[in-house]
Amino acid sequence: MTIKRITLHGIRLPLKRPFKIAYDTYEDIESLVIGIESTSGHTGWGEAVVDQHVSGETWQSARRIIADELAPLLIGKPAEDIGAFHRAAEARVRHNPSAKAALDIALHDLLARQCRRPLHALLGGRCHERLELPCVISMLSPEEMARQADDACRQGYRSIKIKLGDTPEADIERIARVREALAPGVALRVDANQGWSAKQALQVIRHAEPYGVEWFEQPVFIESLESLARVSHATEAVIMADEPIHGLRDMLRVIRLEAADMVNIKLMKSAGLHEARTMAELGMAADIPCQVGSMVESSIATLAGAHLAIAHPNIVANDLVGPAMLASDVAEMPGDDTHIALDESAGLGIDIDRDRVRELSAFEDDID
Repeated sequence: MTIKRITLHGIRLPLKRPFKIAYDTYEDIESLVIGIESTSGHTGWGEAVVDQHVSGETWQSARRIIADELAPLLIGKPAEDIGAFHRAAEARVRHNPSAKAALDIALHDLLARQCRRPLHALLGGRCHERLELPCVISMLSPEEMARQADDACRQGYRSIKIKLGDTPEADIERIARVREALAPGVALRVDANQGWSAKQALQVIRHAEPYGVEWFEQPVFIESLESLARVSHATEAVIMADEPIHGLRDMLRVIRLEAADMVNIKLMKSAGLHEARTMAELGMAADIPCQVGSMVESSIATLAGAHLAIAHPNIVANDLVGPAMLASDVAEMPGDDTHIALDESAGLGIDIDRDRVRELSAFEDDID
């Protein structure tokens, strides 16, 4: 089974409502959808959703890296040589993890489809029966965030994640109002998306103690693991690292500095499943539980993360909420807004709506 053709679609995924976090507001999501076709007649699907604040990539830069540099490395090559692809890709161009992730996910999907097995079977087998999803609430007024949290509880969500990163006083008020709105037993999680200094983070954490926050995700700036370590060492609260953690080297730095209690693994940062799985293994060896997160992706990359999460014992949470936030997707997600349920369907377990992909496309490239 060799690779004969790769297609790239640049699509805009409309959101149900604008999504506001500490460093940006999104009206829609710019995605690159990849199809890798083999000589056996199978097609594997992958996706890149870039965040220039995190990886330095843009929609168009990732397009050019995939079309001009990375995809040509695969034409005529065996589809199962995923490790060889990553070695060649790293030698060809440094960094650009989202671009590499799109092809990595498509290769994994293609191989699993060829084997007629669900992707999680190739990633170690099922550890969890299904994945419970959190409800993610963007940074709004305390009253509106509390209202959305109340709605989420009525819909059956058992965990709520709120986006913060404003002034400590405003964020403490948001935490308090959301906690008041939550039903008993519903977990509250906080993500500051790098929005605080170390002193501000400790101020918020101290005042939020009565509200039972399960963990605080990425409270400080991406470039300073030392600041993150300072926060972790100064509090009993659980601290999760996200934006600074792109691969194994970053995981090792977290371990050496004791910079965080948990790590959020995102396929768009780790260049796909190949390294993400090893990161989860390394975290398990260091007693650092992991979450699988997302960049608000379509069902393609979301399900790639879901297969990894369902297959690994050290992945104890997920943030795979992209499809629930989209007004239009390229496939039907298994499960519903509150959980993902994977069956034994081959590959990612979905049928891509090719007409929908074309309708949403702003551009298309063919590589053969």
